[in-house]
Amino acid sequence: MNTNAAIVLFLLVISGLIWAGMHSNDPNWTGNANQCVGECYENWKAENGGSIADIERSKQAALAAASPEALGEKYYGQCIACHGGNGEGGIGPKLQGQAAADIAMKLTAYRNGEERGAQSAMMWPVAKPMADTDIDNLAAYLSSL
Repeated sequence: MNTNAAIVLFLLVISGLIWAGMHSNDPNWTGNANQCVGECYENWKAENGGSIADIERSKQAALAAASPEALGEKYYGQCIACHGGNGEGGIGPKLQGQAAADIAMKLTAYRNGEERGAQSAMMWPVAKPMADTDIDNLAAYLSSL
């Protein structure tokens, strides 16, 4: 069988499957059979602390009120594999006991693509997307260990 015939056969099979699927649909089906409106939604809001927008506002308020150390601890989750659960080191160097200013300076250097040691290439992609606030929060957390 040549290539053109195979392509035509493939297109015919796909077209047939699409046609069969479209003509065997239940016209009464409206999409989501698990709709939660009216009393269902009111019950859900009562059980979950308000509407989705209320819940998101609460999360944002909690983040705004969080200390830099708490925000840094949350960010540190992606560092644990190399630097240990408490900054004790491992694949990467020990971070525990370093001053916040030193950590912030090093992370900023990595973000800028500067070489700081043999493992700099591993840190460049980690630090590149970090905002100044991320760096400051992470430094605050690490200096508190």
